[in-house]
Amino acid sequence: MKEDYGSQSFDGNQPRSLGRMLQGVQHVGVTVDDMKKSLEFYIEVLGGKLAIAGTGFYGPVLHNTLFQLEEINAYAHSSSPRSYGVPDLRDGSRESLDVCFISFGNTCVELIHFRDAKLDSNAPNIFPRLPSGVGHGNACHISFHVKDDVDLNVFAKTLEAECQSRGIQNVKVNHVIDVKTDEERRSLPLKYAANKFWNEKDYFIEGYSDADFGDFEGWSLFYAKGPNGEQLEFNQVTRKAKQHFDRARNEYNAANDTAFDPPRATVPTVQEPLPTK
Repeated sequence: MKEDYGSQSFDGNQPRSLGRMLQGVQHVGVTVDDMKKSLEFYIEVLGGKLAIAGTGFYGPVLHNTLFQLEEINAYAHSSSPRSYGVPDLRDGSRESLDVCFISFGNTCVELIHFRDAKLDSNAPNIFPRLPSGVGHGNACHISFHVKDDVDLNVFAKTLEAECQSRGIQNVKVNHVIDVKTDEERRSLPLKYAANKFWNEKDYFIEGYSDADFGDFEGWSLFYAKGPNGEQLEFNQVTRKAKQHFDRARNEYNAANDTAFDPPRATVPTVQEPLPTK
């Protein structure tokens, strides 16, 4: 079922490790097509807090900082940098950049938006969306850590319903069994929203839930698309999986002179029940 990576000689305590110079992951960046809807989703729906934002950035230093390697590759192949997804930020006459950082406590999400410099931040991104499925070689995703006492299946349904009520139509949740249409997906029973790596009576899935999940016992997740088609994950880490993450965090702190604590809820979570049809 799985390949054992534990025997490989990866050791963050080696003299050449740069771990002592780091203090965790600062942010995950997403290029967005609709900044307004993205801010509504990440702040109003998911509860992030705006840390810093700016609009209309341009200049040769910024341009080279972001796109120098793409331009080099384009020139090497006698191609246009634009064919490599490079906007023209050099003098602000063609395109510019908008940036927002949103804090989720232990890390941040950065929203970046390249637009026509003559338009405002409500303009669409200058390049079309790319496929965001994690099967692509350079695809990324953002995973949000859901509190332990939250029913992840209910949360999945609530998330999609809330977004639909706001007109954020692209936010849709993957389910764990085969369907052919979006209508079928929406009509699935609650138990099929989240993938739980343990045997739970109320969410038992025949031929899956009673498997031996090994070190991953206690992991649970669902995938969803964000408002720009970005790949999102919402996950919980409990039971045996939590023990491994706690151990790794403690080892990281000891090796790198940091003091990261595990996330802890200060009060029990009150989860609204799903509306009855």
